[in-house]
Formats: sequence, C-alpha cells, structure tokens
Amino acid sequence: MASEPPVVPIIGGGPAGMSCALWLHNYGLYPIIIEKESALGGMARMSPYPNEWLLGQRGKTARENAAEFAAHIRGLGIETWLGTTPHRLHRENDERWRLDASGEAAARSLLGPAIVIATGTRFAGEEWVDGVKNARRMAAAGRLHLGASAVGEPGADLGSHVAVIGGGDNAFDVSRMLAEKGVRVSVIIRSKSPRAQPLLVERLRPYQASGLVQVMPARAVEALHDAGSGVRVRLNDGGEIEADHVVLLFGYRPNTNESWLAELARAIDVGASVHCNGTRERRDCRATDCETAGMQRRGNTVIRNPIMIVVPAKTGTNDGRPVIMGPASAGTTAMTTAI
Repeated sequence: MASEPPVVPIIGGGPAGMSCALWLHNYGLYPIIIEKESALGGMARMSPYPNEWLLGQRGKTARENAAEFAAHIRGLGIETWLGTTPHRLHRENDERWRLDASGEAAARSLLGPAIVIATGTRFAGEEWVDGVKNARRMAAAGRLHLGASAVGEPGADLGSHVAVIGGGDNAFDVSRMLAEKGVRVSVIIRSKSPRAQPLLVERLRPYQASGLVQVMPARAVEALHDAGSGVRVRLNDGGEIEADHVVLLFGYRPNTNESWLAELARAIDVGASVHCNGTRERRDCRATDCETAGMQRRGNTVIRNPIMIVVPAKTGTNDGRPVIMGPASAGTTAMTTAI
C-alpha cells in the first residue's frame, strides 16, 4: 500500500507561497498553505498597478495576477488555512518540524519533514510615522499614505499637489505616474542624490524641466501640520511645503518580526539546513525559482529536515527587492539580507 505523501507547511499565501505549493504538489508532496489574511495573494492583492514582470500577463495588474494564482491553487485542491497565524515552530525529537498555529476556527498543529517560509514583505515606514510629529494623526485622517497602493487605485483623487517622501524606485515611479496625470509633485529625499534606478530618474526629468515636479535632496521632514484640507510639511532646513496629500515611499521590509521566528533562528543556528533554489548559498531567489529545494521524493523519503526560505519575485511598483532569510545571530529574529 502506498504511503501518504509528506506534509509540507508553507507559511505565507502570497505569490511566492502559492508558487511553492504548486511545485510541491506537482512533485507528489502535500503542501498546506497557512495564511494570516482572509484571502490568498499577499502584497500583490493590494496592488492596482500593471505587473510588467510576468510573461504572458501583459496588461494585468498584480491584483489580477494574485486572483488568478489563488484560483489555480483552489482548482488543484491544495489545502489552505486562511485567517491562521503561526505561534510556534520547533523540532520534535525525531527532528521533524512541528508548527502550531491558531485561527478563527481553532488551534491547529502540523508535523512534517520540511517547512517553507514565504512570509513576504510589508511597506516600510511605520517607524517614521511614529517618529514624526502629527504623522499618525494625518494617516488616520487619510492625508498621509503608507505605500504606493493608494496612488494607483482607480478613481483615486489626491488633489493637485502631492508630497512624495523617499528617493528610491517607488518614489520616482509613483512621482512620474502622478505627473502624467497633471499632479504637481514635490519629492523629498533625505540623501544627497536619488537611490532609484537611473532609468526611473531619467523618466522623471522632463517633468522636472517643466516645473511640474520638484526633487528636493538632502532634506528630512520634521513635522506635519493641518493646512485646511491639506497638509503643511515642515522640513529640517526651515522650509515648508503645502500639499493636498503626502505619500510615504520607503520601499519594503521583510516580515521577520514575528515571535515564532526567534525559535526558528535558534534551530537554524544548531544545524538545520537552509535551502534557497536548491542550494545553501545566499543568492537571488525568486518565487518562480521555488523548486523543491532538496525536498524531492527519493523513493518514499524526503531529504531530512530542510527549511526552504522563499521570497516574492520583483513585480514592479508594489513589490520589494527579493530577500533571503537565513540564520540569525544570538538567537534573535531571523536575519534578512537584501539582494
């Protein structure tokens, strides 16, 4: 009688996690996706922007891609635990992984020879919002926006003047999109020069030349104040800007701040294997590279005790650079390394 296929929990139901589930399913394993939100899709589900990084998907938004990925997963019958959050991950005495999770229904537990972590990223900037005077209040009032999603939503009206804070790819790409709609943009950059790709910087130059966009390097925001229905932005050089809305675009941060990752980090330090794209090297690892990473069937066995760390492929304005999560030092939360 054939044995049951090994269960492989996948923590994270974004494009990376779903891609891994597909691969593991096709290799005859039994993936189970654990997703804390009420639907699959991750950050891609929030993005109204066209995704220019996937073959055969021209003109579709990342949100549409995420919906199609989720439909594919449902069609395959891959088990998915929505609204479920891990709270402990540890190794049993037989060196299999035990994942304890809690959700809306009840506490659940899984035991398997391998674990996939595909927790993805989130918009960076929460610390900035907490540290700048009145920023949290402006965010609650809908005049300060964290991340690029709000700018690209159909029918979004951010007024005639937007202050964009940040000097990376997202900041320059979003500023160009706003300028194309005739919106005046002030781009506030802490560094002396942009960190965006040269191509994105060049695309913004015609709007700078026309006066529609002003790039303001070597400046930082000290406070935000009410200005009627808008926002007055006070800078560290004594200057001020009045804008209808402020958009904070600091890129992305990996979701490695969960308490259950601390125990995982200690487990990695004492000898568990970390695999990315089938190797133990720190290298570029994207969702579409989510091969079985050492978890292929060999007869009725699975390679012992691997942890596979996967990250989202870069898909344009609303996704971050890929990161590989690896061993942490001193038992802290898992370390991340940007590519």
